Amino acid sequence: MSDNELDFTNKILDWVMQNIKYIAIGVFIGIAIPLSWNYLEFKKEKQNIIASDLYSQLIENRNSSNVDTGIEKQMFDEHDGTIYELLSKFVLSKEEFEKKNYTLSKKYLEDIIDLDINKSYNDLAKIKISLINIEEKNYDEALKYLEMVKMKEAFKQVLLEIKGDIYKYKGDKVKSLEFYNEALEATAINKENLLMKQNSVKN
Repeated sequence: MSDNELDFTNKILDWVMQNIKYIAIGVFIGIAIPLSWNYLEFKKEKQNIIASDLYSQLIENRNSSNVDTGIEKQMFDEHDGTIYELLSKFVLSKEEFEKKNYTLSKKYLEDIIDLDINKSYNDLAKIKISLINIEEKNYDEALKYLEMVKMKEAFKQVLLEIKGDIYKYKGDKVKSLEFYNEALEATAINKENLLMKQNSVKN
């Protein structure tokens, strides 16, 4: 090896020794980031499996009339902000609605909107809150929640039908008929029920 090559090699070795700390940190980061990412993904997947099992238990308990509030608490404490918390709250809201416990039913739906995981789920929660307001005869509040629905085209037939119902309950048969007619034009399903409603407000 020539003196020039030896000198160049020594300079490289000197540079490596002077910067060994930074090189080591760089190597560590290069390894740690992918490993950390994989670990976080694994942990997230594991939590999703546990949450999925809890949600299945929640459904099974409801189907067998076995109310275990411990499952609900574990879901909300350990898996808050997940899709499974959202789905659980839909189930619990429906259960409270059927028991005519409208305040708690509405609370679960408001929690879903606050979670803001999915636009269509948010809109579905708003529609269900509107239905609760109808049960409570808060018709203007029911209309307000329907106007808050963002995916109006996707829920068009449902929104029109509910508006028809609201104006029917308010005693405005003309406006009710307009909405029922629009709902019939917007859908090819559930027409028999809509036709019955349409006939009920015709003069």
